[in-house]
Amino acid sequence: MKKDLLRLSMVAIGIVVLSGCGGSSSSSSPAVGDDSASDEGSATEVNILAAQSGTQSHLFYGNSKHAGLGSLKNVRVIDTGDTDAVLASNDVLDVDYPVVTTTFTYDADNNYKDLYADTLSYVSGANPYKIVLKKGSGAAEEVANSAESNITGTGRGGSHSYQRLDYLGSKQYLTVQSADESTLLIAPEMSGSDAAVAFDDKTLLTLTYPEYGAAADGYVVYDSNVSSLEECTTDMATCTKIADVDSEPIFLGDVGGTLKSVMSISDEPYVLDKSDNSMTKLAGVTLPEKVGHSTPYELNGESIYFVENGNISRVDLDGTVKQISTDGKAEGFRAFTDDMVIYGGDDQMHAVMKDGSISTAAIEISVTTKTRGQKYPFNMGIGDHYLYTTYSLDTQTGDTTFSACKLEDGKKECREDSFWSAITAAKDGSLNFGSTYKYTPYAYIRVDNTDNYGGGTLKAIDPTKPLEDGLTLGTIATYNFQTFMQNSRYVDEMVDSEGNVIIYAKNDLNFRGDAFLVNLNKENSLKNLTNEPDPDIADINSKDGGHCHGRFCSVCHSFAGGKIYEDKAGTASASGHNIRFEFEDGSASLLANIRKGEGENFNIPLESIVGKNFKAVVVDEAGSAVVSSVGYYHEGAEYFNCNFCHARDGELRYDAPNVITIED
Repeated sequence: MKKDLLRLSMVAIGIVVLSGCGGSSSSSSPAVGDDSASDEGSATEVNILAAQSGTQSHLFYGNSKHAGLGSLKNVRVIDTGDTDAVLASNDVLDVDYPVVTTTFTYDADNNYKDLYADTLSYVSGANPYKIVLKKGSGAAEEVANSAESNITGTGRGGSHSYQRLDYLGSKQYLTVQSADESTLLIAPEMSGSDAAVAFDDKTLLTLTYPEYGAAADGYVVYDSNVSSLEECTTDMATCTKIADVDSEPIFLGDVGGTLKSVMSISDEPYVLDKSDNSMTKLAGVTLPEKVGHSTPYELNGESIYFVENGNISRVDLDGTVKQISTDGKAEGFRAFTDDMVIYGGDDQMHAVMKDGSISTAAIEISVTTKTRGQKYPFNMGIGDHYLYTTYSLDTQTGDTTFSACKLEDGKKECREDSFWSAITAAKDGSLNFGSTYKYTPYAYIRVDNTDNYGGGTLKAIDPTKPLEDGLTLGTIATYNFQTFMQNSRYVDEMVDSEGNVIIYAKNDLNFRGDAFLVNLNKENSLKNLTNEPDPDIADINSKDGGHCHGRFCSVCHSFAGGKIYEDKAGTASASGHNIRFEFEDGSASLLANIRKGEGENFNIPLESIVGKNFKAVVVDEAGSAVVSSVGYYHEGAEYFNCNFCHARDGELRYDAPNVITIED
C-alpha cells in the first residue's frame, strides 16, 4: 500500500510509554518492566493513505436506540457523494441493528481482491428486507428478502435472528418463525420471489463448498428431531446424514482456506472434513464445559485454545495438547495475533506465545486498580501485533490520560493522549486466519488529544506505522468512539467507499448516540449525520437497557459510575433508583445522571468529586433515601469506579460490604 508523506512544520510528535502499560498501581510512578519509548513518530510527518480502487458501495447509518446498547432504531442509505440525499430508508426496525453482507474474490494463496459491502438486511413490520449497497447495481431501494411475510419471531430466542457466516466475506442468514409457527431460513441472496426454506428443528452451523474459494453449495446443520449432523442442499430439499450425535454441537468455526470445520460435541472436539463428510474425534481430549454465555474455548488457525483452571492449552488438529500459560489468570480470550494469545478479564490482561515458549513468563499488558486499567475494545489482534488502550486517572485533577498501545515481538509501546477506535479493511489483501482480524487493514482510526470522556481529534492512521501521526479527520468533545462500534458489530465490516466510512459514538455526559461520516483521505471531513437530541429517560425502556452486568464501568465509559442491585448478592438489577453524592465538606449534594435502564450507568463528571470525601446514598424515584454508605470514607476521584470495589460474584475490594443495593 503506497503512502505519501505530508511534511509539516510542527513540533515533533513523541511517542511515550504510559506507566500504566505495566500495571503499576501508582498514578504517578512508572511501571516496572515497561519497554523504552519507540522512535516511531519522531519525524515531523503525517502519513497519508493512498486511495483504494475497486467496487464502491453506498453507506448507511441510523439513529441510536438508547434502550439497547449499540442498536439502531432506523436506517438511512446514502450516496457518499451527497450525504443529504437519502436513497432508501426505514423508520421501524424489528431487529437490534441492520446487518451487512460483504463479498470478495479469492485465490489459492489466501489473497483476496475487491472487498466491498454488498447488501444491507433487516426486518421491519414483521417482513424481511434488503437493500443492495453495491454501486452500479441499479437503484438502492428496499426490496423483499424472500416471499415470506408476517414473521412472528424465531423458534430459538424469540426475536428475528441473523446469523453471520464468514466465507468469502460475511454472509447473513435469517432464521424466522412464520405465522403457522414453522421455522424458516432466509439466505442473503434471496429475492422477493424466493420462498424461504423449511428449517424446523434445524440449527445452521456452516456452509459447504466443493473447494475453498468456490461458491457455497449447501449447509451443515444439526437436526434436533433426529439428533444428527447433516449436509443439506441450499433449498433443504435433500439432506444426507453425516453422523449421529448425542447433543447439539457447539460450532467452533471453519479452518480457513480448507474444507475442515471444528465443533465440540458433549465437550469433545471433532473435525469435520467436508470433502468426504468424515468426522474425526480428537482422542483423549476433553474441553471444559460451557457455562452460561461463556465458551471457554476458541478456534484460531488450525488449533483449539481452551481455558481450564485459569490456564490456556492449545489442541492441534492432530490431537496434540500443549499447555501454553501457567499463571492461572486466564478468564477468557481477548484476541489472537500471528504468534500470541491475549487473555484476561476486566481487571487484567496478559499475553503468551502460541508455541508455549513463555508459558511461565506471560507478558503483563495491564492490571486494573482503582485509578487505572484497560479500555474497550479488546479484540484488536491484527497480524503480528495487538492494539490496546489503557487509562490512568489523576486523582488530584480528575483528568484521565488515555494511551494507545501496541504489543509486538514482546515489546509494548504506547502513544499518550490517544486511544484506538476502529479498523477499516483493505479492498485487496491477504486473509490471515491466525489473527482475530482476518483482513489486511487499510486504516486505523485513532483519537488523539483526548478529553476525559473519550472525545478528541479523530485521525486516519497508517497500519504500518500505528503510533505515528495521521491525517486529522476532525475534532469533537465528550464523545466515546470505542464502545458503540464494538457493540453494533459493524467494526468487522468497515470497508471504505471512496474513502468514506460511518463511525458511531456516544456522548458519555448526556448519552446521545450519533453517527458520523468521515473520509479517510480528506482532512477535516468529520460530519455528524444524526445530531440527536439528548435522550429523555422516560423514553427508555428499562427492560432493554440492562447491559453492564456488574462489570467495571471504566472499561467502557469514563466517569464515576456503577450498578444498583435489588439485593446484596447482586442477583437482580434494581430499576427506578439512583445515587446521591453527599460531601463531607458541606458542599451541595449531587444527584447522578442515570440512563441505561435497570440501575445501570449512574454517573457524574469526575471533576465534581475531585478532592471531596463523599458518601453514596441510594434514593428512590421520589428522591427519598433508601440505604446509604456508613460515612464519608470514599476519598474523592480515587473512588470514581464504583463497580471496581462493589463488584458482584464476591469480587469485593477495599472493605466494600456488598454490591450497591437497595436492600437494607
